[in-house]
Amino acid sequence: MVIILFLSQRGGALPVFVIEGGESFPFLPPIVESSYKEAQLCFQRVTGYSPCSSFRIKVLSPEISNTLPSWVAAFSRGSTIYLRSPLLLFQRGILSSTLAHEFFHVFVESFGWQLPSWFEEGMASFFFPTPGEIFPEGAGEFYEGCQESFRIFKEKIGEENLPSFFSTVQEMGFEEAFFIWTGEKEEDFGKHIDGE
Repeated sequence: MVIILFLSQRGGALPVFVIEGGESFPFLPPIVESSYKEAQLCFQRVTGYSPCSSFRIKVLSPEISNTLPSWVAAFSRGSTIYLRSPLLLFQRGILSSTLAHEFFHVFVESFGWQLPSWFEEGMASFFFPTPGEIFPEGAGEFYEGCQESFRIFKEKIGEENLPSFFSTVQEMGFEEAFFIWTGEKEEDFGKHIDGE
């Protein structure tokens, strides 16, 4: 069964989303709607760009979910978010932040910016962390490192300059924009973070 919902927003085109496999989770559509709106407003404030307005949520079956690492709550590809165990995420109080985090990835991909993983993951994690997640050894450090790297970058250029930075990314690509705004090559930036 496919549920098609039109988000109730004031003015402009109404975003559309489709939920596949979510019939057993009546709480899901309103949380998807509110998470989308929260992520959309944050993304617009941070990047200066208005994100895509149609997307798909695919609730993974238990069989597929069991093949994923235990710490994976959701992931995205293109305009689709693959969601695992909505009820468990809801009960743990992280469903909304998990969805908003994944919406950031969907929005970034829709612009084709090709951000490095540390930056994209760091930005999504900085604005929409998923507290309480248990990561295997190494994965937690990766996400924490990405978030900290993005925080340092944001402080270096100033949060108020992020929309201008993304305008430069749109025009020239990430590598050039990063150098213009920081005066450093991306590969050298990590040395400051690691304390080298």
